[in-house]
Amino acid sequence: MHTMPNSTQSRESDTDTDIILDVRKLRTSFRITGEWHAAVRDISFTLRRNETLALVGESGCGKSVTALSVLGLVPLQNGRVEAERIQLGEHNLQGLSEEEMREIRGNRISMIFQEPMTALNPVLPIGHQVAETLLYHRKMNKKEANKTALELLDKVKIPSASSRFKEYPHQFSGGMRQRVMIAMALACKPDIILADEPTTALDVTTQSQILALLNELKQDSGMSLIFITHNLGVVASIADRVAVMYAGKIVEITDVNSLFAQPTHPYTEALMLSIPRSDRDIKTLHSISGQVPPIGRMPDGCSFAARCGLEQPICRKLDPTLQPIDVGLTHEVACWVRGDYNLTTIEERANG
Repeated sequence: MHTMPNSTQSRESDTDTDIILDVRKLRTSFRITGEWHAAVRDISFTLRRNETLALVGESGCGKSVTALSVLGLVPLQNGRVEAERIQLGEHNLQGLSEEEMREIRGNRISMIFQEPMTALNPVLPIGHQVAETLLYHRKMNKKEANKTALELLDKVKIPSASSRFKEYPHQFSGGMRQRVMIAMALACKPDIILADEPTTALDVTTQSQILALLNELKQDSGMSLIFITHNLGVVASIADRVAVMYAGKIVEITDVNSLFAQPTHPYTEALMLSIPRSDRDIKTLHSISGQVPPIGRMPDGCSFAARCGLEQPICRKLDPTLQPIDVGLTHEVACWVRGDYNLTTIEERANG
């Protein structure tokens, strides 16, 4: 596991220079049969320079929608993004036009998508696709762009990059295609890379190689990384901090070592138990009963209550907010049972 940079700092000691991205009260909704329903529900988080923040949770928890919301890629026909702020350095992305966002995307923030075969253009050579990013954002001439594209392919360890420069995506393995996607994301030296399940479709060996590459590139460039995954085993090898998402909300956030040493939200605990381990009986794998509630049918109280073994009456009435559970204010959990709340006052309000 990683040791979080500045892990001893409390939230109060974060300075403006530490934080590269500050997201406050992000809410993303989609119109379904004429009504708006929230897929991401008022989440807040920060990302520090040269830090990896993992967004973890089951499919349908809002991880990818969070990334698309930050990038301004939620389709506006049936989607709506609201936030107090999405602050990237000096820019509040909420206030930018689509033209201004196009300058930000790829330049200040890049994204690595889950399936490179669908993200890459099948009829263009991979070298051309990397160079195209440089032509658009860095205004290089074609010769300079091709030279830099080749250097990037070497950097992400494409074997014999010069001879494969003019080959097409279908001529590469899944792991090599993902390396091409990483080269494209790095092309303009962004401050942040959003990696959406970049290792999901890869075998274990290739997955390990891609994680090692991302760690190496992050250290070399000083960039920050938001890593989206449902695999907690992957989180242990790449993350500095972890935000656990459930039903569109962050239910627990802390540094990676604390999460594995002291998982506190019942959902986090259940995810941990679902990881196959050699010191457990492998004949019976733990699973979480039930399903993530669909966005059109969110319960009034805690969205995990129906699947939780610790459920109390208040859990069905009110949805808990994140509360710090440590002196340093770095470990927060949204759980009536495990959080540090004045339950007497809260229950009086719920019953009143």
